[in-house]
Formats: sequence, C-alpha cells, structure tokens
Amino acid sequence: MSKYIFILLMLMLSSSLTIFGQASTLVSIDEKEKLYYNADPKGNTIPDFSGVGYLNSDSVIPEVPVTIIIDSVAGDNTLNIQSAINNLATYPLQSNGYRGAILFRAGTYKINSTIKISTSGIVLKGEGYATHFIATGSSQYDLIQIKGSSGKTDISNSEVLITDEFVPFGTKKIHVSSVNNFQIGDWVNFRREPNASWIHLLGMDTLSSIDSTATDWTPSSYKINFERRIVAIDNNEITLDAPIMDLIDSSYAKAYLVKFSSSRIEKCAVENLKMSSTYSSSTDENHGWNAIFLDNIRNAWIKNVHAYYFGYSCVNIGENSAFVTVDSCSMFDGVSILTGGRRYSFNIDGQRSLVKNCVTRNGRHDYVTGSRTAGPSVFYNCTATLQNADMGPHHRWATGILFDNINGDGQLRIQNRLSSGSGHGWAGAQIMFWNCIANDIVIQDPPTYHQNWAIGCIGPITNMGQWSAEPIGYVESNGTSISNIPSLFIAQLNDRTKKDQSITFDIINEKIIGDQDFNLTASSTSGLPLSYTSSNPLVANIVGNRVHINAIGNTTIIASQQGNNYYRPASNVSRALTVNDRNNNTQTVFFKHPVSSTFDFYYHLMSAAHVQLNLFDVKGQLIKSVFDKIENEGNHTEYDINVNLLPNGTYFLQFTTNNNCSIHKLTIIH
Repeated sequence: MSKYIFILLMLMLSSSLTIFGQASTLVSIDEKEKLYYNADPKGNTIPDFSGVGYLNSDSVIPEVPVTIIIDSVAGDNTLNIQSAINNLATYPLQSNGYRGAILFRAGTYKINSTIKISTSGIVLKGEGYATHFIATGSSQYDLIQIKGSSGKTDISNSEVLITDEFVPFGTKKIHVSSVNNFQIGDWVNFRREPNASWIHLLGMDTLSSIDSTATDWTPSSYKINFERRIVAIDNNEITLDAPIMDLIDSSYAKAYLVKFSSSRIEKCAVENLKMSSTYSSSTDENHGWNAIFLDNIRNAWIKNVHAYYFGYSCVNIGENSAFVTVDSCSMFDGVSILTGGRRYSFNIDGQRSLVKNCVTRNGRHDYVTGSRTAGPSVFYNCTATLQNADMGPHHRWATGILFDNINGDGQLRIQNRLSSGSGHGWAGAQIMFWNCIANDIVIQDPPTYHQNWAIGCIGPITNMGQWSAEPIGYVESNGTSISNIPSLFIAQLNDRTKKDQSITFDIINEKIIGDQDFNLTASSTSGLPLSYTSSNPLVANIVGNRVHINAIGNTTIIASQQGNNYYRPASNVSRALTVNDRNNNTQTVFFKHPVSSTFDFYYHLMSAAHVQLNLFDVKGQLIKSVFDKIENEGNHTEYDINVNLLPNGTYFLQFTTNNNCSIHKLTIIH
C-alpha cells in the first residue's frame, strides 16, 4: 500500500470524527489515558516532540539566587555590565550548576557593543520593563551573546552502523552492528548520511539548472547529527531518549551511532528585561541585530525578555546549542529592509529547543528553523501579527519540528522552495502543524514516506506553494481544532514524564479564582489527596458535574463553577494566563474561550495595579478598550464582556498590569 492510498483511507476514516472536531485518527488517548499512535504501513508514526527545552522539560526553570546587584551608570554601560559578568565567572560552580545571578536594577543601560557570557552557571536578571538595555552601537551586533568557546566532538573509534534496512520516524529503537562501546546514559549522535539517489529523489540535484546562482545539494552536505541519550540496551537493540525524526531507507541513506564529548557551557539564562536598539531610519541595517544569541550551550533559558527594533531576532539559537527554553518573550517592530536574512524573530538552528508563549509584531519569519535543523524542537502557544513572510521551516531540510497552537495573520508554510536563496529546496519533513491558525497555509509532502501534517488547523490549506505545486501533506480536521488534545506538546510531555495523576471528583460549591491552594470537597476514584500546589495548566474534561483532570506533578487544581459553566485552564473552553508585573509578582488570569456572545474575564492581583484590557483584530488594530482602571490586590471579575457585534474569527486580548502586558488568542464563534 502506498503512502498516499494510506492517507486517503485515513482521511475517509476521519471524516465522521472531524465533524465534531474531537479527535485525530493518527494520535488518540486510550482507555488508560495514554497516547496511542496509528502507524503507516512502514511503521512511521507521529513522533514524540516533547524531549525539548531546559533539562528536557523534565524540571521547572529554577529561581537562581541573586549574588551581585548592579545599577546603571551614565553613558555607555558595556564595561559596567561585562565587569559584573566577569566577576561572577570567577565564583565557584555550586552543586546545582550555578554560580549565581546578577540583578540589574530598574534603569536605562546604554550598551554600544556585545555583552558576552562564556562561562557556565551565569544568570542575568532585570526588574521587568523597568530594566532597559539599549543597543546604541552603529554596526550589526548581538546585544547579549551567550556562547562557549567550543562545542561537541565525536569520540574516535565509537562509530557503529545502524543495521536496520528501514528505520521509521517516530521510533526510539534501533539495531546496531555492535554495542560494545556503549553504555546506558551515553550521549550519542544518530547520524543520517544520504546518498546521491536521495538527492535525486527530492529533485535537489537540478537546482542550478533552474537558476545558475543556486547550489545543488550534495550527499556530504546533508550528513545530519541528531543528539540523543541511550536509555536502554538489549542485545544489539538500543533505545534512545527521543525518537528518530528522519526515516532511514537503505536505498537512500545509511545511519550511524557515535558517542560524543561536549565542552559546551551550561545553565545560563537571561530574565525580565526590556531590550531595544537605536536606529537612524526605518531601513537602517547598522544597529543591534540579535537581542540575544546563543551557541555552544546546553540547558539554558530566556524568559520574559521583550525586544524592540532589532534587525534580526529577539532570540537566535545557534546550531551547536541544545535544550534551550524561550518563554514569554516578544519581538516587536524589527528595523531593517524587508528582504532575506532579516527579522527572524525567534530562530532555531540548534536542537531540542522550546519556544513558548511568545508574541511578535511586524516580523518576517517569526517562528522559524534554519538549514538542516535536527529535531525535535517545538514552537508552542505563540502569536504573530503583521507578518511579512511565512512561519515554519525555512530551508534545506529541517526535520522533526512541532508548531503547536501557533496563530498568525499571514502565512504558515512547509514547502519546496526550489532554487530560492541559492538553493533552499525542501524546507523540511516530519513537520507538524497542530491546532494552528493562519490566513495562508501551505503543506507539501516530499517523495516516499517523508511526511508533513496539518491537524486541527484553521485557515485555507493548499499544496500550491510559492515556487511549485507538490503532493499535499496529511490534512485532518481542517477548520476545526482537535479538542480532546488541545496541545500535542503538553499531551506528549505528560505522557512521556509519567508524572500525570488521573483524578475524577465532584465539584461541590467551589469557586476558585486565581493561583491559590485549596481543598476540593470531592470523591476521588484514585485515592490520591485532592490538594495541590502549583500554577501549571491542566487539561480537564467535564462530564455532568464531574471533572476528570490530568495533573502534572504537584499541581493546583484551579476550578470554578458559575451556574452550569465551568472555567478551567488549558482546555478548549478556557484559557489560563500568568502575567508578571514589574516587581515580578505573578498575576493569574483566566477567561472563557472560545466565546459566542459574552465572556467573563477573571484576574488575580498580588498588589494594587493599573490594569487595562484591550481587544485587537489579527491585523493589530484596536477593536475595543474593555477596561482601563486602578484595582486593589485580590480577585477581580469582569462580567459579560459583550462581543455580539463582532464577526466570527480570531482576536487578541492584551492584558496590561502597570508596565507589563501579555497578548493572548480569543476565538469568537457565534
């Protein structure tokens, strides 16, 4: 059975399901609340994308104690900041891998050249928008560069051949010619080495005939290393910690396993800063380029960083980086000419990284991967407005990338770019668009069993790309989101970590708003205590007056009841938000989503604040100022916010406390 006949059968099977928008035929939740994947005839399945981000998303981002406190100085602050970093670099690494954090107090820090971190265990912290780093130099440069002096090196004589004739994507198990050099816990490269037949199969050996300035692909240039850890050895079978993201068909490629040593720096971070660049005109190219660039690093994070007017990115993750989390950051109004190599708002060239809860405006390739990017990597719960080009894999064969709940007002594409950009060719394979929204979605499939997916996406979908028409990828539930798995990333993370606690209980006269500890009056079928502490979002299913919840670890069950309407985080009927004010106090917000006519908006303030709620359309135009006032600390509810006169579609809520704001999707369906 060919791939396309199989896809047709699966689409026919799914037709009755997509009417209700309840489930996907390729991944579902079984009776034990575990994820189940349907394989194609060759054994390929949707991969587990969840092994990404700081410490593989197995641990929360820590609160690193402040060791040094810095105030801004008049004039250039480059030496002021760099001296503090160099000082902290002399401190010993603690047992947790950190030297400490530098707190930059509220103020303006003019910086005319690159600030560099080249030592493990250093964290930079600001006081939110009140701490403002300004790139004042007149050349293209990184404002903050976090980069080790070297990367990783293959260990000689450790390379062995993968002996399987066919290795499907999605599997974690492979067979090797010898396991003598390997132990559980070893870090290895799974290396895929294609041959000339594979290049020809993709049509990437004729790009120069289309455009004489384009470069044809060659097998030696497409040897791609996937960073993995060995978790089990059974005879000659090795189990890896993350799945294979690009299939191995012996007709077109060989694969090897080789151990490596890493000299990359680790555990560095930047938090709670506003960063901007000066510029001389709207097309100025000689000013701050990357707000933050990372390379030769593992296990790092960037959180609550808001960048304005840079030419390239807020965060650019270099190819020798891995396990980086970028959380709750924004890139606004890049300054450059509008052409190639500009405004890649959040770019991943490295591996196993996570970009989540981010916002962009007036970028080009807002959430994007580069050449030969080896997955998994994930973009989750992000928004782009005023797009000037497409989101998605950009060029030259990225594999194993998840775009999960990515919402934009422009293009979302996986395509064959042919000779564009001197030979971009196929942008990627094994790329998933899950519950995304865009005005222009292109999904094309490379030949053989390579696969791309658009599942639960809202927006027109076509196989007609900018450069060519190719076979359409797997499309399911177009126009209706997958409601039983609102986020594939969160579902896979729960499933992989095996920390989920499955509980069923009755809600009896409970109304909880905000992030707080509480006890439910409940009957539990699991015998687990019904008191939790954390603000992690949940997935909850309501059946009558009973709630079934999968909770990750020690998680507060945040629930409220008002009439027959239940409001709970991270389901298809509500959204839970957290907003940090300038003093880093967490404000908890949640509201009904999607809405038909009116909705209630709840928020909890840790202290008195100036609060605003504005509603924008997908083009960034203000539709309605909902409220603008001073409120005291505590719980607050705005009842019956009326959207009756607005047409169906996607909008964005901007919630502001003091000098901080967050922007979140709202879907209106009458």
